[in-house]
Amino acid sequence: MAQPYSHSFPDFGVLCDETRFWVIHRRNCYGPFDYQWSTDLYGLELLYQGEKFGECCNSEQFFADLKPYQLPTRVTEVAMTVVGAIIACNFEAVSGSDRLDHVSKMLLSSGLEKYEISLLDRSA
Repeated sequence: MAQPYSHSFPDFGVLCDETRFWVIHRRNCYGPFDYQWSTDLYGLELLYQGEKFGECCNSEQFFADLKPYQLPTRVTEVAMTVVGAIIACNFEAVSGSDRLDHVSKMLLSSGLEKYEISLLDRSA
């Protein structure tokens, strides 16, 4: 999967585009992370670069394994915090800017505030 085009990334951040997001860590871009509804529409499948790495059936059944991708620990922490916030928003029918606010609050409460949320600039 292609990374978003940029001459330079910030040191740290989360770049969002609809359901996809990338984690920027030390100016390196990791992703895209994404999700899709399962075929039975009862849960979400979690994707990294188009490959399934986990699933969530409800707020009590969650499985994810990013170890095969050998991502930096902090990237995994940020990605799973964002994924957790997105899953909560999906099950609670939160959308749009409220979803981004919720993700930002979760990053802040997890001590990951330097990973600021930004939207992908499609004009480039």
